[in-house]
Order: sequence, then C-alpha cells, then structure tokens
Amino acid sequence: MLRLEDLEHPPEGFLKDLPEGGAFYESLRGTEIEGCHFGYFAVYRDDRLATVAPYFVMDFHLNTLLPNGALKTALSWIKFRLGCIGNPTTDYGQIEGEVSEETLTCIQRALSNKARLLAFKGFPEGLPLPAFVCAKSLPVPVVSLDSNYFSSLKSDRRNLLKRKLKKAAPLRYEEHDGVPAHLLERVYALYLKTWQKADIKFERLTPDYFAHTAHISKYLLFFEGDTLIGFTQLIGRNGVLVNRYVGLDYERSDAYGLYFAMFVRTIEYAVRERYREAELGATSYEFKRILGARQVPTWNYFRHTNPLVHRVLTLLKGMFEPSASELR
Repeated sequence: MLRLEDLEHPPEGFLKDLPEGGAFYESLRGTEIEGCHFGYFAVYRDDRLATVAPYFVMDFHLNTLLPNGALKTALSWIKFRLGCIGNPTTDYGQIEGEVSEETLTCIQRALSNKARLLAFKGFPEGLPLPAFVCAKSLPVPVVSLDSNYFSSLKSDRRNLLKRKLKKAAPLRYEEHDGVPAHLLERVYALYLKTWQKADIKFERLTPDYFAHTAHISKYLLFFEGDTLIGFTQLIGRNGVLVNRYVGLDYERSDAYGLYFAMFVRTIEYAVRERYREAELGATSYEFKRILGARQVPTWNYFRHTNPLVHRVLTLLKGMFEPSASELR
C-alpha cells in the first residue's frame, strides 16, 4: 500500500552524499527562480519511506529548448504549466530510494494535480514511465581524475592547455570559499551576461541564488586589474566536483581566452584537491573532450495529460533533442 506526502522540505539526509544534494536543493528553494515552486514528493510503502522525488512547477514555453532562429520565434507564444521531477538548474535528475513503475505512477498522479505537462528532467534511459515520451537531452561531460591526470595527457593536449593558461596569465587569479560579499553584485552581472549569450535558456537565477549557495561553493575568480571579469562556481562533495556556473565579461575576457582557461583551472583545482571526477557542464563539448571528458547521456521524459496535445508533442519530439551543432 503506497501513500504520498507533498513536502516543503526534504526528509533529513536527502541526497547527502551528492555535491548537488539536499543542502544545494534547500539553498536553491529560497531563491525565487522565475516563479518556480519547489517541493518534494515522499512515497511511503506500509509507512516506510520508499522514495523521495524533488519537483518544481513553473510556466514553460514550448520553444525553451530550441536554439535561436525562426522556429524559436514562431513558437514563442505557446506555453504550458509544467510539473517536473528534477531540478531546473542541475544537469542530472535525482530520485532517492525505490524507482519502480509503482512509485513513479504514484508520483505522476500527484504531479498531474499541479500541471498539465509532466516531465522527468535529466534522468538515465529506461525509467519505468510507459506513458511518457523519452527524448535525448544534452550529455554531461565528465572527466575522470587522479594525481597523474596531466602527465597522462598526450603532449599536444598538454601543450594546448599550457597555451590557454599562458594567454590568461596577465589576469589575477584567486580562489575563495563562497563568493565575497563585496563581489556579489558583480558576480551576478557576469552571470547575466553569460545567460543572455546562451542560445538555450531554461532558468534565470536571481542574486539570491549566489548568496544562498555561498556556504557550499568554491569560487575561482579572474581579475583584469581590479575588475572581476570572470568567475567559476564549483560545488564538491564525496569525490565529485561540479562546475555549476560561469560568468564572463566577453568584451574583456575574450582577449585572454578566459572561457577555456577557466576550465583548465577547474581541472587543476580538482586534481589538487583529489577529486576523482569533475562534471564540466553541458556546453563546449569539443574543448571538454580535449580535457578528457566522456559524455554521460541523459534523457528527458514528458507527457501531457490531454491525449491530443500529448500526440502532437510526441510528433514534435525531435525538436527537443540536441542538434549536431549543439553537441560540438
């Protein structure tokens, strides 16, 4: 016998071993991201907690996952109320505990009371969701690390990384636990520059995000003189480091090749701190392959509660899968 509770906060110990675990989810919940409502479904089997699934609810524009172009513009007027299992900011979706057709059906029913378009974002292939359409999402570049990482690279790749750092050498480089309070406004401004430049935009953070996640973050900061022109936010736990967000002043940083140097610094930091792997974020695949990243596939599952709308979305499935250009 299954019973479901809709919780504002997760049970104690939720995803405690993951970098983007319970502490990250709770920090994010109070940041008011684009009207998102966050919560957790707790499924009990005979009064024993079996499954915990984080969810969010928001208005979702059909063209969100499309690159810039005529089709994105043409579909801009279509939006749905979306109820999604996962998190709007993370590359991987997480469900803790039992993941069975029975528990997921229970979760679907609860989600359908909140929205008409239902989704599971960033999960492995093969979730037991028979009524859902499964569409490929962007893979996550993951680099395996050890103390021999740099020496094990081919000489041409190692020399390329050295050139990237040399080009950025005129910049001052600093590492900080959390974001310094006096730089919070500048960090957010750089984040917005990067967000606005992206072809695909899902969520837009508020300054509160950077303040609320400061206690679980490491920041790599890059200055031209006294001016911050780039940052990387890192979150690490239990041997895994996640490159969460970057921000750049493109008018000043491009001359230093800073975008690429930031990832080299991330790998340097991860090796020094003895992380076993680093997740580098779903962009710039070619350079991340040079860093030795393997591509971990992810899938999005979706279903509309209206059968006719669901049929149309099924026919449009290919529109929501990454193109060859997005995977470069």
